[in-house]
Amino acid sequence: MNALHQKRILFISPKFFGYEIDIKNKLESLGAKVDFYDERPTNTFIVKALVRINKKLLSKKINKYYTDILHKTKGIKYDFIFFNSPESISKQLFLKLKKEHESSRFILYMWDSLKNKNANELLEYFDVRFSFDQQDCINRKIDIKYRPLFYVDDYSNLSGISIQKEYDLLFIGTLHSDRNKILNQIRTECQKQGLNYFFYLYFPSKILYLIKRIYDRTLWGTKLKDFKFVPLSKNELVNYVEKSNAILDIQHPKQNGLTIRTIEMLGASRKLITTNQDIVNYDFYNPTNIKVIDRNQIQLEKKFFDKAFEKGDKEIIHKYSLEGWITEIFNPVNM
Repeated sequence: MNALHQKRILFISPKFFGYEIDIKNKLESLGAKVDFYDERPTNTFIVKALVRINKKLLSKKINKYYTDILHKTKGIKYDFIFFNSPESISKQLFLKLKKEHESSRFILYMWDSLKNKNANELLEYFDVRFSFDQQDCINRKIDIKYRPLFYVDDYSNLSGISIQKEYDLLFIGTLHSDRNKILNQIRTECQKQGLNYFFYLYFPSKILYLIKRIYDRTLWGTKLKDFKFVPLSKNELVNYVEKSNAILDIQHPKQNGLTIRTIEMLGASRKLITTNQDIVNYDFYNPTNIKVIDRNQIQLEKKFFDKAFEKGDKEIIHKYSLEGWITEIFNPVNM
C-alpha cells in the first residue's frame, strides 16, 4: 500500500480487547512505522467511569500522562497522528500535541458515537474525520466522513472452517440499556423453537451490578451467578463464534452505527440476528444471512437457522476487513 510505505504514525487509541494491537500490526504490515499509546492514563474501572462522568477529576493524572507522551514523541517527525475515539485528552493538551507536530496530518476515527464521548471540542483541529455512526456525519458544520467498522483476520480465517456447531445462537456482550430484557425474551423464543443457545453476559464490576440491581427493573430477580465479571479474550470469543451458527447483536438504543460484532460476522461467514433496523440499507445485507428483529416485539423462526449461509461478493467483504478500513482512512484522496 503506497500511501503507508515508510510512513511514521503516532497512534493513540483506547485499549479494547486487543483491537488496537490488530490495527497497529496491520499498519506495520502495510509498511508504516507505528508508535502506539493508550488513550487513557490507566484502564481501571474507576478511571474509565470518571473519564466519562467528569474527566476534570482526573486532570492531574491525565496531564502527567500526556505530558509524558509529549516528551517521548518530541522531535519525531510523524506523517500522521491517528486518534481513535479520544475522550481523556483535554483540548489544551491536544493543542500542545498539535503545535509540537504541526507538520503532521491529524486523523480522527470514532468507533463510538460522538454523543457517548467527549471528543466534540477537538473536531475542528483534525485534518480529516471519520465515524462509524452515520448520525455523527449528518448536519454538521465540520465534515465527518462515514466509515463502518471492520473485522480482523481472526474472523475471516473462520469462513473456510466447517465444524459441527454446538450453538444455534450465541450472544457475548456487556449488559447495558435494555439488553437483559431483550435477552430474556430471546431465551423464551429459543426454548419455543428448540434452539440451543449460549449467552455470556458481562458486567465490568460486581459493585456496579449490585448498585444497578437496586434501581434497574430489568435486573430485578437476577443473581451474581447470572453474569460474568471477567471479559473474554479475543481468542476465546473467536472460539465461541467458530462453534456457533448465528450470533445475536443488540445495539444500544441510542446508537445507529453497526457494531463491530456485526461486521465480524460478515468476515466469519456467520448468520446474524440484530435489532439494528438500518442494516437493510448496507451493501452486504442478505435476508438469508441476516434477520432483523424488533426489540419491542421479538420473534424468531427456526427456518432462518436451517438455511445455509450464502457467501457474498468478495470485493464487498474485503471492504469491511481491517485492511479495507485502513485503506479508506489513509487514502490520499481523503487527505
